[in-house]
Amino acid sequence: MTNSVISRPSDPLQTEEVAHSSASSLTVDEHQLSRILKSYQAVQQVKYLHLQAEIDVLWQHLQTLKQQKQDK
Repeated sequence: MTNSVISRPSDPLQTEEVAHSSASSLTVDEHQLSRILKSYQAVQQVKYLHLQAEIDVLWQHLQTLKQQKQDK
């Protein structure tokens, strides 16, 4: 099993080396839990970004429909 650490976007100042050294002090169960939580956070961030993009597209579409209605 490799010892990779994903740094959280909410903490841009934390380097991978610091994250690795702090993660190495965790037990296996705590380390697995930490990885799961970080993965979960990343998945939630991706879902949020996709929803935000969908909202933006729908908003633009609504604005286009309103403009077309005004032009008639």
